[in-house]
Amino acid sequence: MSRVDKLKHASESYSVKFMEFIRVRSKDSKVVVCIFEGEDEKYFSHRISEALAPVKWYSINAGGRKNVLELYQVIISHPAYRESRFTCFIDRDYEYWYENPDPSRIYVTPCYSIENLYISEESFIKIISSEFGLAEFGEESGDFQTCLKLFRSFKRELIEHLSQFNYWVKAHRIMNKSSSDICSLNVRNVKLSHLVNIGLSGTGRVYDTNNILSVFRDYEGGEICPEAHKKAKLILSEKDPESAFRGKQLLESLRVFLTLLKNDRTKENPSVFSKRGTVKLNLSNGNVISELSQYAATPECFNDFIKSYKAMLAA
Repeated sequence: MSRVDKLKHASESYSVKFMEFIRVRSKDSKVVVCIFEGEDEKYFSHRISEALAPVKWYSINAGGRKNVLELYQVIISHPAYRESRFTCFIDRDYEYWYENPDPSRIYVTPCYSIENLYISEESFIKIISSEFGLAEFGEESGDFQTCLKLFRSFKRELIEHLSQFNYWVKAHRIMNKSSSDICSLNVRNVKLSHLVNIGLSGTGRVYDTNNILSVFRDYEGGEICPEAHKKAKLILSEKDPESAFRGKQLLESLRVFLTLLKNDRTKENPSVFSKRGTVKLNLSNGNVISELSQYAATPECFNDFIKSYKAMLAA
């Protein structure tokens, strides 16, 4: 797809979503329209419902971060709709330079994406407590400690193995910001299996850190500028990797790790657990955001955002 075709497609995308917005408004001017960039509604849904109650809301999936911001501009520039009830939710991504033009209507995640909110130790403890039946001071406290030790080791190794990949992609974003001539980079095509191999006994790196370009099989651009790479590494090294690294790979890694734990927990003679147990948790590749949503962290800035917006509605 050429650059012109991409721009045309993007224009058509947010135009269609704007028509959807208009239809919602014409039916009920009191409903709050929440605009998401993708599957983020699966994470935000019950949090928004609980925080906005009894106010009703309607979701629109704009199909991308750029489309969310373009749709915001269309609405806010329209004399008939600029004062209407709507909010936008976007991921921070690698763009730490992004300045929110409207903090009262646009929520930006404090981390790379909502997927980063699933990988904390606190979330993991909630999962093994509720789904695996393990508690720190319960009957199987030994298994609880074993799982926690495995998780800490898994996450430490994962962050180490994914670091060079994240530095490289962040450097590309820095180069892309400086020049529109830089070829686009389709990170979504990079599967987790191209980067790491996860097991309960340890996590290993698969890709060649000296040839990271090899994992981007459809990339037609050149090498990364050394200065951009140096800057990217400095920026990401100063931040918490759990928060700053690409969230989709972190969440997928957690899903794989939990699946391995589940398989061991439910087999006749487990190797990690002291005895067999039941785990009903689904860990599907396409819907893990929903399946683990209740265990993910909720940033205080999100609570503040919704609280502030609800107060604005009341005023």
